Amino acid sequence: MAKRRRHRSSPLENGRSVSALVFVYGTLRDGARVNAVVGDASRWRRVAGGSISGRLYDIGPYPALRPGRTAAERVSGVVLEFADGAAALPVLDAYEEAVAAELYIRRRCRARLANGRTVTAWVYVYNRPVTGLQRIAGGDWTRKSD
Repeated sequence: MAKRRRHRSSPLENGRSVSALVFVYGTLRDGARVNAVVGDASRWRRVAGGSISGRLYDIGPYPALRPGRTAAERVSGVVLEFADGAAALPVLDAYEEAVAAELYIRRRCRARLANGRTVTAWVYVYNRPVTGLQRIAGGDWTRKSD
C-alpha cells in the first residue's frame, strides 16, 4: 500500500479560515481559469509576479515543476491569495490531481516577488518522473516555444 503524504489542507486560525498564498506557474496564471476552477469557493486576488527555485518541463497542455538543483534554476509565475484558504485549497488540490498525490503534491515554497520581497506560499510539484520530458528553457511556461 502506498504511503500517503499529508499536508495542511485547511488553514484555520482560532477556528476561522485564513487566507492562503499559492504560487502558480502554468494554467492558473490565467485569471479566467482561476475563476472557473475555484468558482464560489473563495475570493482571490493576484498578489504579484515572481519566481521560485525549480525546473519546468513541458507535458503538453500544462507544465510540470520539479525542485531546482541550483539556486540559479528559477521558475516564473504569480502568487495568488485566496481569501478562504480552507475552501480554496481542496478545490485546487482536486484540479491539480493532488488529493492523494496522484499527479502533483502540494508543498510550501519561498517565492521571490518582483519587488524583491519573499513570501511563503503553496506550490504544486510534479509527482512523476521527468525522464524524457522536454525542459522549458528560462522556466516560464507562457514563453515556451511550441
